[in-house]
Amino acid sequence: MKRVACTMLLFVLFAALPFAQAATDLAGEWDLTTISPVGENTNTVEFKKEGDAWKALAKSPQGERPYDSTAVDGNKVTLVLTIDFQGQPMTITYSGTVADNQINGSADFGGLAMGSFSAKRKDPAAK
Repeated sequence: MKRVACTMLLFVLFAALPFAQAATDLAGEWDLTTISPVGENTNTVEFKKEGDAWKALAKSPQGERPYDSTAVDGNKVTLVLTIDFQGQPMTITYSGTVADNQINGSADFGGLAMGSFSAKRKDPAAK
């Protein structure tokens, strides 16, 4: 009887533990398309892992610039980038979900407007 009670207690305790989500591997270049109220734009984002942190770099014909911040939690990704929009800074927050070499989600344009974005890994074999 004690063995059954101990087994049940261990089962209940184990079932209550949160399971860690599998780490998402974003490393490499992605084609990122943003759909905003002013149109559609596609550029490249490169993800690199530095220690425990992810870094993202925006690349376009106008040049390269790092994202302000990059957060990855399981298959959820948040990117923050500040741009110059009509002479004023605008912070764009991308919030998306990674699945099958794609990221899909929403884009918040400084609280002024909402849009969407999608990204596809440039070379799925390179991950």
